[in-house]
Formats: sequence, C-alpha cells, structure tokens
Amino acid sequence: MFFAASLALPLVWFIARFIVNRKRSDIRYAPGPSAKSASWIWGHELEAFRGQALEVYSKWMYTYGPLFKINAAFFHNDIIVVGDHAAVQHIFADIFTYMKGPSLRPITANIVGKGVLWAEGEDHVFQRRLLSPAFTLESVKKMADVISECAEKVQCLFTWLEWKFDQGKTFAGFLGPVVIRAFPSIVSLSLKSQNNTAGLSTAQIIDNISTFIMAGHETTGGALNFALMELARSSRVQQKLRREVQQFRDALSYDAIQKLEYLDAVTKEVLRLHPSVPHTERVAMRDDIIPLATPIRMRNGTVLTSFKVQKGQVFHIPLMTMNTNPKVWGEDAGEFQPERWLTPNAIRPSNELPHGWSNMVTFTDGPRLCIGYRLALFEFKVILATLSRSLEFHSTDATVNRKDILTLQPVVDGKCGVLPLRLTLASHT
Repeated sequence: MFFAASLALPLVWFIARFIVNRKRSDIRYAPGPSAKSASWIWGHELEAFRGQALEVYSKWMYTYGPLFKINAAFFHNDIIVVGDHAAVQHIFADIFTYMKGPSLRPITANIVGKGVLWAEGEDHVFQRRLLSPAFTLESVKKMADVISECAEKVQCLFTWLEWKFDQGKTFAGFLGPVVIRAFPSIVSLSLKSQNNTAGLSTAQIIDNISTFIMAGHETTGGALNFALMELARSSRVQQKLRREVQQFRDALSYDAIQKLEYLDAVTKEVLRLHPSVPHTERVAMRDDIIPLATPIRMRNGTVLTSFKVQKGQVFHIPLMTMNTNPKVWGEDAGEFQPERWLTPNAIRPSNELPHGWSNMVTFTDGPRLCIGYRLALFEFKVILATLSRSLEFHSTDATVNRKDILTLQPVVDGKCGVLPLRLTLASHT
C-alpha cells in the first residue's frame, strides 16, 4: 500500500502542475495541430523529428501563423513554436531569462566540452568577453592571407581530379586547420587575462578549442556543400558569379572580397535557405511577457499582441522556417534567387524582419550571436570565390535531401556529408 501511494503521489502532483500551468498561461488557446494527431507518448515532436530538415515546422507555420503550440513528448507542457520576429528578438536578447534547455546541454558538453557554446548566463558572458577579441574584424583580416592560401590549395586539388568528387569531406579537413589559426590568439588572450584577473581555466581553453574545431568546419563546411549544390543546379547564377570573381587573378584579399557584390548576394541566399543550425531551443527561467509583431488570434477568439509565459516554458525556434517563410520573404521564398539581395524593395524593411545578420536568424541574434560569424563568412566567400573562378560545377543524378544532424547536412542515399558533383575546368574570360 505504501509503495503504491509513493508512486501515485508524484503522478498526482505532475498532473496537477500540468493543469495549473495550462490555466495560468495565455498560450493554452493558441492555434496549432490537433491533439488528436499527436502521438500519445511522443506528442507532435516525433512528427517534427521525422520530417526532412524541419520542413514540418514550415508546414505548420504556414497553416497556423508565426506562433503556435504543439504537444510535447512524455506529457510535458505544450511547446511553443515561435517564428514571430519581435518575439524571437525578445527571447534572444535576454540570455538570463531564456536559456538553452537542460536536454541540450549534456549533449553539447559531450561533443565539444564546456566552452562558450555550452555556457549559460554569467558564465557565457565571462567566456565570451575573453574570447571575443580573437574574432574581431581586425583579427579576421590578419587571417586573410592564410585562408586564401588554403583555398588555393583546395582549388588545385579539385583541378587535378576534374571529375566526380564526393564533396563534403575535403572541406572539413580544410577548415579545421584554418580555424586553428585563431587559437594562438585565444590562448594568449586567455593567459594574459589570467595574469591580471580571473581568466579561462586550462580546461575551458581546451573546451573552446574543441568548440571552434567542431563548429568551425561542420557549419561552414555544410554551408559550402549547399552553395556548390545550388551553383550546380543554376548555370545562370554560376556563370554570373564566375564573371565577377574572375576580375581578380591573384589571391583574394579581405578588401577584394568586400567589393564582390554578387558573391555577397549568393552568400546571403545560401545561408538564408540552408542555415547550418536550422533550429534552436530556449526555456524560460522565470515568468515573462513576450511582445508580438503580428497579433495572434487564439482558438477562443481573443487576439493577443503579447502573451504571458510561465517559468519552465519550452520554446522551439525554427530558424530555417523563419528564413524561408513565404509570408515574409515572398512566394519564391523557397527558391535560390541571389538577385533578391540586389533588387530595390525586394526584401521587406528591416523593422519587419529579425535584427540578426542581414536581417536573418542564421547566426541567431543578441548576446549569443555566433561569436565567429565574421570568420565564417570570410572563409565561405574566399573558398567559394576561389573555386568558382577556376571550376564549373555540374549536378549528378543523385537525389539530395537535407537532414538536421546537429548541423544541417546534405544526405544522399542515406549517406550524410556527401554531395556528389561533377567538375570541369572553367574557361577564363
């Protein structure tokens, strides 16, 4: 009898808390997929997991709007899926109220250690303050020569092959050493701070090096995979880009890269369509009121311009869905159209878009904006320009899908990180 009661009491408490939280939250009447369509155990999360690169979220957002709820697994409180740019900006801006969920942090720690990507709150502020000087614009400019040199070596390797190449593995090997270029600065900055005030511990330095190796080549390498895929599919874009980059015969300097407007447009379009991190998660650490850019009509008929959330509320933020929402980016939002970045009024005013890099959420936003985004963008542009200058890319008959495996990666016939391309030498104009 006592054993049965000891099991029943936690269950009663769990159910009571679930009911009370639902009644206290504004979101209980939010639109969303029917509870009848959810798995009894897995909720709607299983459907999202099985979908190709979170395209299920895109379907839901198109149907229910920029804020809706889904049933969580294991009877957890409903999850709020938020794509409203004002709400997302509010969440990203307050890193003390909204932190990554406890389910993600152990995974991050096991993969890259307890560096800046893992850290939360004051610990994140502390680590980022010490690491940021290694990723300033001036620091990236100092790395420009070695990045260009490495890009030329990769281009030579591809030229020798000049046939089918399983692109996706070589970039990972290339980008690792490039990212390591930043590590002496990181270590020296950290040790310098240790001599003056409290600095990073040796373990934290090692964990951050692991973070930048993994994050540096997995994210940028994946983005380059998709860039070459898009160029192979569009000879028009590829030829236009090649004409621009062939103006520069020598190694591409930082200043030269900044002059290439079409390269910049191609870069933005690739990262809009194929963000390396297609979604993220946050959990409310305390009660809060979140503003909305677009009023939301609840199922009971009320219209909200802001909404109350309770401590413990889980948010899914589908970054790729926000970047490709046709209600924001137009009916061609899912198409690769670099010209949208060069055409006046083709993109909505900035006050109607997120406040992140280029008004997208590819690198997230706020105090947790990707610390190495400047380096990542320069690497991406140098490699893409160098390869496009000398090589032509052609699609094969392989069917390429996108899969969220920690980062967004191409999947061909069940093989992750492999993108077959056919290469030929480009003629110089």
